[in-house]
Amino acid sequence: MVKKIMLVSGYFPYPATHGGKVDVWNRILGLFDLGFQIDLLFTDTLTVSKEELSFVNNYVQNLFEAKRKNKFQDILKNKPLQVLSRDSLKTIKINKEYDFLILEGDYVAEVIENPTIKYNKLILRSQNDESLYFKNLAKSTTNIFKKTYYFIESKKFKNYAKELYKKVDRIWFISKDEQLRCNAKNTMWLPSPFSISEIKQQELTKSNVLFIGSLFMSNNIAGLTWYLENVHKILCEKEKNYKLVIAGSTNGKNTDKLIKKFNEYTNLEFHFNIPSLSGLYKNASVFINPMFHGAGVKIKSINAIINGMPLVSTSVGAEGTGLQHGKEFLLADSPKVFKKAISDLLSNAISKDNLVRNGQKYLEENHYLKLLKEELQCS
Repeated sequence: MVKKIMLVSGYFPYPATHGGKVDVWNRILGLFDLGFQIDLLFTDTLTVSKEELSFVNNYVQNLFEAKRKNKFQDILKNKPLQVLSRDSLKTIKINKEYDFLILEGDYVAEVIENPTIKYNKLILRSQNDESLYFKNLAKSTTNIFKKTYYFIESKKFKNYAKELYKKVDRIWFISKDEQLRCNAKNTMWLPSPFSISEIKQQELTKSNVLFIGSLFMSNNIAGLTWYLENVHKILCEKEKNYKLVIAGSTNGKNTDKLIKKFNEYTNLEFHFNIPSLSGLYKNASVFINPMFHGAGVKIKSINAIINGMPLVSTSVGAEGTGLQHGKEFLLADSPKVFKKAISDLLSNAISKDNLVRNGQKYLEENHYLKLLKEELQCS
């Protein structure tokens, strides 16, 4: 008999425009390949097009949308605002029974209280330690209102997650580091999902350095600012034809402010909200992740290796992946080390190829689909 799964997501996962969506969408594809019958319950603030809904229906049997709404008075309550804005998950009528109910993050855990959803096993996918994530967001912004909000959410999530972990049967951590730090016994490491067929090789002959990330997130902007101030200027002087290419989603926000912020720097190229990133990977030789604030696994780092890019990253940018410095990526937490790593890679084709080959081998050996098949006891 075909096993039935309900995935509950805090956003519509297609198109996969940021790391969280990549994680959810690729898992849907993996579960579909394993022969599960999948239903998807989601919340979102953006309007989902008929074309997007139609495409997802190729893999998902039933789609349910619960309305998401922020209410100012909720900020005074004990639960995180990110959770309360999705409390319609408790009341939407589903009237179905599932073998597995998979919560795609802490945000959607209120669905547990929905009496119209029956399930045999409750699984939480932990993409982030949300308490740590919001704490680091508070550190990465200078806006006092955002800083206060992030700090309060951090405290609330710490208490909320503690109770949630007691209710679930299993926790799938995307981060190996966070799984090891967790005291609960009902955990496993389930790496970020991807298809083996997505692995690519690049020529790596260009002098472009690439950054791809959500450009509406303060921790990404803070990392880019650090890189531009401490690394980029010197590379512009020392490396012939060097250029930094910055790309990512702006989540509907105006790009003029971002361009103005970085207007003082030369040798920059921007790409906002583009449908395909393949051309950017093809025309670059090094991928950077200069983040100093964040939690969970930075999907951008994994995607870089999948797309044939040697990775230079801070500790935060590579945490939770299990990648080894010097073998599968280059670790750089200071301006001096970061500059040297990029210069060495731009001038050494063998080093670039070795990092990519080792990184891709590691990802293949720890592929999520094999672990997922064992976890859900597929025949």
